Amino acid sequence: MRKIKLFRDRKGNDLVPYVLSKDDRHEVVAPVSSVRIGETNKNAVKSRQCVDYPKWVAVYVGRSEKECKKWLDRYEKIVLKMCIPYEVSLP
Repeated sequence: MRKIKLFRDRKGNDLVPYVLSKDDRHEVVAPVSSVRIGETNKNAVKSRQCVDYPKWVAVYVGRSEKECKKWLDRYEKIVLKMCIPYEVSLP
């Protein structure tokens, strides 16, 4: 299986989705690509006027931490695809 390229923090660790539970609120949080959610223009990234960056977003809110983990296990592939940065190959 090949490794998916994900966003990294300053220390070089991959930014991956996780379940956040705080004050009786449970949500799945992921660093999605700004291009993939439509916040940054894809053509501007192609012409190198803008860069793609991770935007932390709650992609699912559940009633319990167990429900959120079950949801993340089920939709992990789809969420990870949204976390892949948009890149342009060099000419």
